[in-house]
Amino acid sequence: MARIIIIIAALIIGLYLWRWLRGEYQKKGRPFAVKTALVTTAGLLIALAATGRVHWVGAFLASGLAALRFALPLLMRGLPFLQHWSKARAEQNQGDQANNPYAESGEMTDAEAREVLGVEVDAGKTDIIEAHRRLIQKLHPDRGGSDYLAAKINRAKDCLLKQFD
Repeated sequence: MARIIIIIAALIIGLYLWRWLRGEYQKKGRPFAVKTALVTTAGLLIALAATGRVHWVGAFLASGLAALRFALPLLMRGLPFLQHWSKARAEQNQGDQANNPYAESGEMTDAEAREVLGVEVDAGKTDIIEAHRRLIQKLHPDRGGSDYLAAKINRAKDCLLKQFD
């Protein structure tokens, strides 16, 4: 008889809780649902660990993963030096691209191409090809270089070899 009363009480509490959660979800939307699911999962894992159905280490790790959803934004707000570092790094990257004289601003001039390859004005076709080969071997993306530099070197070679066609 006691079990039946406990089951009925749990059903009534569950029904009221379900109605409340549904109303809050309609008011607050998806973030509320995610938080509720994570808290419920953590609570369930702790209850299972307390009853011996799940090892306490597993429950602790799973609860910790669920708590990361809440902890990371708090850490970012609580540690202003991380925000400052992140912002400074983003500004530096933007500044590097803004100050780059070889930014993609249209067609490359012969002077820019010679500067990229490091060849003289009177360089011949073989000199240009040799300079290109030497640079691309050092700066190719497969060897630790960047796609940007490889593209610049290739554009410079193409620009200078056009005059020999």
